[in-house]
Amino acid sequence: MVLKIKLIIYIFFSVLLFSNFSLASQIFDYETEKFLNKLIKDIKTVNKFNKNIKIHIIKDDNPNAFVIPKNKLIISSGLIEQSPDYVSLLAVLAHEVGHLEYFHLEKRKDTLEKFSKLNLISNLALITGSILAQEPQVLGGTVASQVNINNFYFSFSREQEREADLYSIKTLQKLNLPSESVVELLKILEKNALDRGFDENYQKFSTHPIFKERYEIIDYNSKNKLLNFNKDIQYEFNFIKAKFMAYNDTLNLTNLNDDQKIYYDSIEKSRSGNLIISLRKINFLIEKFPNNAFFLETKGDILRSHGYINESLKFYKIVLDKYPDNYYIKYKIFLDTNTQNMQLNNKINFFYENLNLIIQFPKNKYIINKFIEMAKDLEKIYWLNFFNIIINTNYKDMEELQKKLNNLSNETVETKLKKIINEYNNL
Repeated sequence: MVLKIKLIIYIFFSVLLFSNFSLASQIFDYETEKFLNKLIKDIKTVNKFNKNIKIHIIKDDNPNAFVIPKNKLIISSGLIEQSPDYVSLLAVLAHEVGHLEYFHLEKRKDTLEKFSKLNLISNLALITGSILAQEPQVLGGTVASQVNINNFYFSFSREQEREADLYSIKTLQKLNLPSESVVELLKILEKNALDRGFDENYQKFSTHPIFKERYEIIDYNSKNKLLNFNKDIQYEFNFIKAKFMAYNDTLNLTNLNDDQKIYYDSIEKSRSGNLIISLRKINFLIEKFPNNAFFLETKGDILRSHGYINESLKFYKIVLDKYPDNYYIKYKIFLDTNTQNMQLNNKINFFYENLNLIIQFPKNKYIINKFIEMAKDLEKIYWLNFFNIIINTNYKDMEELQKKLNNLSNETVETKLKKIINEYNNL
């Protein structure tokens, strides 16, 4: 039965306007991306939306989400930490999918032209490494200035925001999910906005609906006793929240149960230098949940952060057997594997087996430097030329970069290099 929706205005995430970040780092975490893609799949399925959506997670304590060209959806670590449950997170994602569904980006061509100058996609591609592994050498990178983000977000009209709001509400309806937690998230967003001095008078000058209007909604299905709230998904989400909260020093542990609190403690103890207690806690979870490979990955990260590289590699390889598309583990294995004493055939195989990392992490100097070392040992001249081109050519000058790469492609007879050049040009 179609439930009646009585909605005046309901906006989930224009609060990005009120965020205060000039620098942001991309977070690479396979478990979280896998979870978010599962929610996106549900949203796409019920709305028959067939386009691919690529999710990026950025380090930002404020709860944020926005879309950029080429169906890129950016969410903040703060959104994961502060969403009361997976439904409120799904509602935010649905709002952003609504912008894509209704071609709101394409309808704002004037803003897109200005926004393209930010080169946000390229900046995201330049950020390398996992913040969850606490690797100083791969953290950082400018995403966009607050002014530029604000200008971009003001590009959506109120009508477009209302369309996206309604799209999100209808998505919850189709999935038969409750809306209480979404209202709770709105209150968190309002408090964040008010704490930053963005009161109702300021909001009246915005193209976005003000918070007072956002609360004018009927809880259209909260009394329905046949809701599809999935406790297993929520349980999984709470583990992800615990991980983010531990790495970001968040102390509000109210919504974490005993096991998730143990997970939080295992990471927090590691970060504070107490490796023995950290391992004791993560080992407890590994024994209790033997099918959860992500606990093994976290143990690998803990060991790696304390300098136990060989030990961490053992756990990473176990996880990679289960999730062979986890490029973030491949990244760490690649960097940590000692190739100096490798036999020639093994080094050649290792070189070619990891070429996709060049595409997954373009312009990553740590990956490139390791490839250069191997290319020198293996006397691969054309590969050395390739790496020198992508290191020494200004990344913003894509036309010049592609020209040099195409010339190299014409010179070499190595098909794998030609393939990598083609993929690199299409980034």
